[in-house]
Amino acid sequence: MNKTCLLNHDEINLRLDRIAWQILEHHVDSDSIVLVGLVDRGSIIAEKLKKIIEKNASVKVLLSPIHIDKNSPLHSEIKIDHSEYLNDNPIILVDDVLNSGVTLAAALKEVLKYIPKSVMTAVLANRAHHKFPIQANFVGLSLSTTMKDHILYEEKDGKMSVYLI
Repeated sequence: MNKTCLLNHDEINLRLDRIAWQILEHHVDSDSIVLVGLVDRGSIIAEKLKKIIEKNASVKVLLSPIHIDKNSPLHSEIKIDHSEYLNDNPIILVDDVLNSGVTLAAALKEVLKYIPKSVMTAVLANRAHHKFPIQANFVGLSLSTTMKDHILYEEKDGKMSVYLI
């Protein structure tokens, strides 16, 4: 399997720092922000964003992982941990890669049941193959790929990398 490194560990950390600061800028008047990470890689990124935001601001950051079958997001049961956090708070849906938008659309549909103050999205990589009108508000890397290409987020020995395969 040929793979090309798109972002190494240090580059990912710089992009996550930038995303965290953008989130803070958009929510400067908020007392709390809820990061809803799509399990599993989106929730890992949400945890990293939480640490960065809390290190740089006094805003309370709550984590609320969302469990979705990524192979069949529109037809699977969706479970949100700590769903009580979602009511009347700004929400950031977090995932590793935005591809077709189907998974984030399913997550958005579920999150809206809780009447959040606002909903935005943050992704490490944004591809140009959207099937739904889902956009990424905070993006680490935007790239155009073919439908045959895949983006792979890996974490080994505490080091993160993003590959094109």
